[in-house]
Formats: sequence, C-alpha cells, structure tokens
Amino acid sequence: MKYVAIWFAAFFAISAIDALWHLGIFGWAYRPGFKLVARTTDGKLSLQPIPGLVSQILVVSALVVMTILSIRGGQGYPLNCLVGALGGVLAISVYGLVNQALIKDWSWRLTLLEVVWGPIIGGLGGLFIAWMYRAL
Repeated sequence: MKYVAIWFAAFFAISAIDALWHLGIFGWAYRPGFKLVARTTDGKLSLQPIPGLVSQILVVSALVVMTILSIRGGQGYPLNCLVGALGGVLAISVYGLVNQALIKDWSWRLTLLEVVWGPIIGGLGGLFIAWMYRAL
C-alpha cells in the first residue's frame, strides 16, 4: 500500500509542477513554438488526453521505481535527486531533442526549455519520492 500511496502522491505533485512550468512560469516561452506544431481545431489547441496521460503515467512510474531502487540501495537524498534528474533527462530532455531532429517547425527554444526542464522536474520528483518513502 505504501508504494501505491507514493505513486499517487508523486503523480499529482509532479503533474502539478509540470503544469505550473508549462502553463504558468514558462508558458510565454512555449506558446509561440507550440503554435507552429500543435494540433488545433478552429484555431485552438486540441489536446489528445490519452497519450498525454499515458506519457505522464510512464514518466512518474519510472521516476518512482528508479528513486525507490536508489533508496533501497542505501543512498541518501543527493543521489535520489541525481537519479531523478537522470530519469528526467531520459524522459523529457531526450523528448525535446528527438522532436528537434524530427519535427520540421520544432524550435530550438522548445528544445532548450525541454533539455533544461528534464533534469529539474526529475530531480524534484526524485526528492519528493524519497521524502514520501521515508515519511511513510
């Protein structure tokens, strides 16, 4: 039951921070680049919720497993943060770079934002998961 609680807490915390980053803090920087490549209906963004939800589930699941393995290996918060940051690089930063390589109008600004954001959200996620694990 502990792992289920950690997963749900991590899912909501990481998703909230990710939404705050993309829609609030750096929304102004993402909008121009996304307008060029986004799926739209009548000029408005047309989100496909299932693929978005599945990708968030996969990212959070990987961060939870990787972080818990580092905790059970006897590692402390600094390494838990590093493990999370590496997970973020693999999930988010690589996504931005692959999009840069494949999508015609994908901007370098979007790539830079994703490369920077990956280790930040991953590291924060790793710290949160480690804290939850130890608190429970």
